[in-house]
Amino acid sequence: MTDHKDSNFIDSELLATFIAETSEQIERLVLILLQIEDNTDRQTEFIDEIFRLAHNIKGSSGLIGLTEVTEVMHEIENLFSAVRNGQYALDSEAVDLLLSFTDEFSDYLTKNVLTTSFDGEKWLGRLAALARKESSAHESTRQPVPALILSDEEKAKVNSWQEEGKSVYEINVKFTPEAKMRSVSAVIFLRFVRTLGNVLATAPNEELIPEENYASFRVVLFTEEQLTSEEEQSILNYPLNDGVQEIIIRKWQYRNDDQKGIDLTAGDNQLACQTISVKSERIDNVINQLGTLLTIKTGLSHLYQNGYQGKPTWEQLSKIVQELEQTVSTLQIGAMDLRMIPVRQLFSRFPKIVRDITKQLGKKVELHFVGEDTEIDKQIAEELIDALTHLLRNAVDHGLEDIETRKKLGKDPTGHITLGARQEGSHIVISITDDGRGLNLEKIKEKALATGLITEGNNLSNDELIRFIFAPGFSTTMQVNEISGRGVGMDVVKTNLKKLQGDIDVQTEPGRGTTFLLRVPLTLAIIQSFMVKVGGQIFGIPVTDVVQSIVIKEEEIHTVGDQLIYYRYPETIPLVDLGKHFRFPFVQDKKRIPVVIINSGRGHVGFIVEELIGLEDIMIKPINKAMGEVNQIAGAALLGSGQIGLILNHQLIAHELLKID
Repeated sequence: MTDHKDSNFIDSELLATFIAETSEQIERLVLILLQIEDNTDRQTEFIDEIFRLAHNIKGSSGLIGLTEVTEVMHEIENLFSAVRNGQYALDSEAVDLLLSFTDEFSDYLTKNVLTTSFDGEKWLGRLAALARKESSAHESTRQPVPALILSDEEKAKVNSWQEEGKSVYEINVKFTPEAKMRSVSAVIFLRFVRTLGNVLATAPNEELIPEENYASFRVVLFTEEQLTSEEEQSILNYPLNDGVQEIIIRKWQYRNDDQKGIDLTAGDNQLACQTISVKSERIDNVINQLGTLLTIKTGLSHLYQNGYQGKPTWEQLSKIVQELEQTVSTLQIGAMDLRMIPVRQLFSRFPKIVRDITKQLGKKVELHFVGEDTEIDKQIAEELIDALTHLLRNAVDHGLEDIETRKKLGKDPTGHITLGARQEGSHIVISITDDGRGLNLEKIKEKALATGLITEGNNLSNDELIRFIFAPGFSTTMQVNEISGRGVGMDVVKTNLKKLQGDIDVQTEPGRGTTFLLRVPLTLAIIQSFMVKVGGQIFGIPVTDVVQSIVIKEEEIHTVGDQLIYYRYPETIPLVDLGKHFRFPFVQDKKRIPVVIINSGRGHVGFIVEELIGLEDIMIKPINKAMGEVNQIAGAALLGSGQIGLILNHQLIAHELLKID
């Protein structure tokens, strides 16, 4: 088969919309499959949604003309339809196959889909083989798994109950294929469960219990208090006939967000696509401010046409300018809001990554999220993907012990990693915490000695030792594998953060775990910048890291080796002459040398400039790629004077020139 597609007949805008929407749907499908893999009993909770996802992708791919994709999605839709009808159960083999498909399909969407073929024949064959195997196994049982699907009213009750701090449990009684008198067991068990709380729903419904044609009996139970261990054991060990294979209890976790139902890890975007979903009220806000700007424009036009008429003209002009400043400020905030996305959209890609690594290493890991509603600039979120991926790989491979070691240490055999996000002023702090072994500072010191980074006489603090893990090529791992051990990951993390004008800190406790704290700006699009002049060129320094601007004399500057130093009790501040660094020479008044002092790492750095200009709100534009890689310049901005200002990546300059972490 070949895809019947012709770029002459496909609208480019329609294609971009297809790729964006389909990428979001595949991302969502992956998250659901991961939840089903962790607990196969959960598939009936999501069956309507995954069926809808497959149906939507099938329809939109057919509209675009991607025939092979359409045919594969039709088979997947049939698979989900069989699950919904109780004729099929998604086991680990089926989930593995579907996740492999999503990997390949996602990769296909990142390429030119008009010129790249999708291997539909391969996936049709694999799905057909899976269906034959399941059909053969199903012949011996014939009993469907009843779907536990809550109505909107029941979902609202679950949310309301959990908001009050009360508990919701799902109890599943699984029958053997040979089980007889299932209805008797179900009725007796239901009567017992009602002594522990209120029953919201059952699967099958109570009126269908006498029909006997079900592989399991499931109950949703509301309790005022959390079940005690004795109560849970009384459920698990409840005496039923020999036809019961096992009884399982699962507590539903409450999630306080706008998602309806009992979905625990909603995710709704793939960041690789150059699209963004924006709340309608944010667009309305921007449109309203544009309307105000048009009113101000009309007022200025009338003022110009009427000409100067004395003091009233200046008073009216002053009033219009004030309105203009207020409106532009509000519009600036509104425009920034358009770029903001919940950090959930960034985090949603990581469960699949962690799942793949843990399967490769033979470890058990649970990934938790905190602060997913925190908002971050979409561009920054995209730039953080590589850094967070490296840190998660390190946490799974180096940070968490293997299952047997954790058991010997009295730890939960399953390792836990928490991804968190919070806003601190004009910055976002993202944390990656594991409950593993912690950093081995002795090994780090030994490696630093072996590589000549330090000598035996160096007495370094723990913080200073920890910084070595970010040195290029530094690794304490002796064995190199596909995940880590080449000493490249942590250096990449540090470099990527410097490009974002961000920083990273590490907290570790031996035997308890490690936390990496990434601190990045809320946005890089519109910022307040401290403007300076160097050799006639205007530069901007993001004001979030500017401590103060001062004027000093040449005699206050000292030289230690090749480094300029300014001593201000009790601190010694290294200086960078921006004129010499960027080769923009200027004549310096030895009695008045302007210096801008910034935060850098755990200390301060001073930039020597020609002239201090002051604060200005600017919109940063990226540097033209034709100029090559200019890491020390974060972007450019058109200033109110009509000149072009270059925005410094000040942290990267301090890091590269002064080796400040």
